[in-house]
Amino acid sequence: MNILIVTSVNPCRNNAGVVALDIYNALNDTNANKVKILVKTWDRYKDKNIIPFENYVKSYIRRFSSKARSAAIKLRILPRDPKITDPDYQVLEFMQTKTLYNTQNLIKRVPFRPDAIIVLFMNKALSFKNLYEFNALTGAPIFSYMMDMAHMTGGCHYNWECKGYVHKCGNCPAMYSSTENDQSRRNWELKREYIKKTNLTVIAATECQYRKLLQSSLYGDVRKEKVLLGIDSETFKPGNKLEARKNFGIPGAKRVIFFGATNISLRRKGARELLCALNLLKMKLDYPSNIHLLIAGKNIGALLNKLPFPSSFLGVLDHSNLVKAFQASDVFVCPSIEDSGPMMINQSVMCGTPVVAFETGVALDLVINGKTGYHVKMKNEENFAEAIKTILCLDELGLKRISENCRETGLRLSSSTVHLREFMNILMKNDETIPNYKMHFRK
Repeated sequence: MNILIVTSVNPCRNNAGVVALDIYNALNDTNANKVKILVKTWDRYKDKNIIPFENYVKSYIRRFSSKARSAAIKLRILPRDPKITDPDYQVLEFMQTKTLYNTQNLIKRVPFRPDAIIVLFMNKALSFKNLYEFNALTGAPIFSYMMDMAHMTGGCHYNWECKGYVHKCGNCPAMYSSTENDQSRRNWELKREYIKKTNLTVIAATECQYRKLLQSSLYGDVRKEKVLLGIDSETFKPGNKLEARKNFGIPGAKRVIFFGATNISLRRKGARELLCALNLLKMKLDYPSNIHLLIAGKNIGALLNKLPFPSSFLGVLDHSNLVKAFQASDVFVCPSIEDSGPMMINQSVMCGTPVVAFETGVALDLVINGKTGYHVKMKNEENFAEAIKTILCLDELGLKRISENCRETGLRLSSSTVHLREFMNILMKNDETIPNYKMHFRK
């Protein structure tokens, strides 16, 4: 099968973009498939199967112009963009009714005719009109793999309490709008127009996403599936805890709590809730001096000085050191209060490290109370602290048992092998015959 993966995010330099590379590696690990990645940004990709649809000059000019404009706005040389949005909702593209790239030109970049097209991140690159045209020009069904809420909404990547996606968006809090026919409604209407005439399957990456997908006003009777993100079980695996702790200079006798996020300062990552839970935990423990915190990510800010336990801030970790951080820890805590993942839960479970999380994202799939950790009611810091304490107070036999449960659950639900099997089942189930449309649409 010829499979084309399309994404706007660099798969080799971006934390989110690595998802495309993981799917590519899983699908490409069989003689039955030929897989290519079509990506927006030009780079010196070592793999010839990664094909940029911008050349060096266009990518350089676009990135330089964006940085120059941001600098000019900061210096007040240029006025701020009037299309201001609430950063918590992460509206990465205000106006989604424009088509930025010609679909015919994109298809010409691909050296084969695809049998299936998997679409990941679309922001600032693809519109739903492009998806329709991909389908119409090649006859290949489109498989839209949701990494967040952007595929379901009129603009935001995280919806918080907003239920606009259940209706037709409009009155968008992310856009500070109290108007029904606002830009979010117009974005929604364009998506709906093209979804209706595209052979499209939409795939959720978590149970939390899938439940929202069933309520989505955009997708109606469109085929819906769920596939957890796959984790390489040969890379992310249990290891020698004492050796891993030596890597970070942590005494072997400590109980270690690990927390990480690409951008810790984002409100949705729950740093405030975590700080509250850790302070409650300190009061609950008989020997709080026996606790050590590992923290990975960036933009930790003032949080580091407020932590109630000794800590090591590791910054942004590569895969090798991320694995060691999971191996060194007794528990991974995920205080996210608005999240489509995070993938670190999948990785932690695969490494045999139990997880404490709020009931969001992939926690509903992989964090099984008393077996692989605990998921607690949203923003209930008291229960969050109690769940951490329960794991930290386990004896060595109890820690060994919960670690084995985690590894078994990870292998059963989230390994690359399982991911490949489930993805291929979805691709092969697409029985509808699509006529080979000619290039008849309007440019």
